[in-house]
Amino acid sequence: EEDPGIHTPPPRTLWHVRRRNDASRVGGYLKACARIGAGASGSFWMEGFAAAALPQGVLVAPSARILLASNPSLTIESLAKTVLGRMPNGFTVVTKADVLIALGLAPPEKAPVKAPPPAPSPTPAAAPAPPASTPRAAAAPAAASQPAQSGSARPTIRSKAHRSFEDIPTTQMRKIIAKRLLESKMQLPHQYMTVEIEMDNLIKARVEYNERSGSKVSVNDFIIKACASALQKVPEANAYWSPEALKFHSTIDVAFAAATPAGLVTPVVRGADKKSIAQIASDTKDLAGRARINKLMPEEFQGGSLSVSNLGMFAITEFVAVLNPPQSAIFAVGSTVPKAVMGAKGVLETKHSMMVTLSHDARVMDETLAMKLCTTLQAMIQTPALMFM
Repeated sequence: EEDPGIHTPPPRTLWHVRRRNDASRVGGYLKACARIGAGASGSFWMEGFAAAALPQGVLVAPSARILLASNPSLTIESLAKTVLGRMPNGFTVVTKADVLIALGLAPPEKAPVKAPPPAPSPTPAAAPAPPASTPRAAAAPAAASQPAQSGSARPTIRSKAHRSFEDIPTTQMRKIIAKRLLESKMQLPHQYMTVEIEMDNLIKARVEYNERSGSKVSVNDFIIKACASALQKVPEANAYWSPEALKFHSTIDVAFAAATPAGLVTPVVRGADKKSIAQIASDTKDLAGRARINKLMPEEFQGGSLSVSNLGMFAITEFVAVLNPPQSAIFAVGSTVPKAVMGAKGVLETKHSMMVTLSHDARVMDETLAMKLCTTLQAMIQTPALMFM
């Protein structure tokens, strides 16, 4: 007959303890064990197994009870004497691990070795206080030996990747360039437009010009001249933004990007629309040479109607440039590459073309005006004779 003093809750609710935190799990576990083992007759109930008397203060986990039922050679009293851990409230809990260790199915656990307390030693009255690092140094060996004593200790992961760097002081020019680039990207509303331009006629005109004149004119010199001629045809684009009004330039001055050891500068070719190709070539050579040795005057790289940044000689096919304030436009010129196209008679022909991207200030040029400037530049380069008309 069932003992009326023992409460028998339904299965799967007796040992179900929600995982809230360690304290709640321990408390719930002890209450469940106490509810089972604290009957009037001191018996233990577990899903049909025979009741057995429990020593005072000893609780048996359900999984351990199942193993004990199938191994009658083991007794709760013998296991309770070898249990290493103790639970709060003074109870000794026999777990599944304890039974497996007793059966030889699991390695025995080693009790943590506690360092003996230091022996008291007489201290002189006027003895100086130990340094602050002494307790930490004394605790270091114990902390270092703890991972070796417990197999579940987590090893410390240290990164072996060391980064090294070198400080190179920035020059005054580099600081100014960085400041102006940041202001340009943050304050100027950039818009972009790309056009593909055939270069065969310009290449032939350049070769013929160099042969006839005996001078050396680069493709970049022709592009500067074409940009000046395009601004002459589209004067609405020769302006820059100010909070009060749009300001239109009275002259057409084209700047070009020149690389220097201190950074990128943009010398300005003044009155480029009125100069010949030979004069533009002479000016760019002189300005670029003095820029490399930091001999430019401030007025020689300030102002300008627009800029030309040409990376074609470095095999860069296409890129986008940042506006150079207060200018409202800059052309990013890529390299000239061969391209197979269908000819007029249905035969494949090889054409040379380059990609030019216009970055413009949307406050000064809308899409229609930017498109007009790009198509005019395209016409100037594809038909070089238009530059001189």
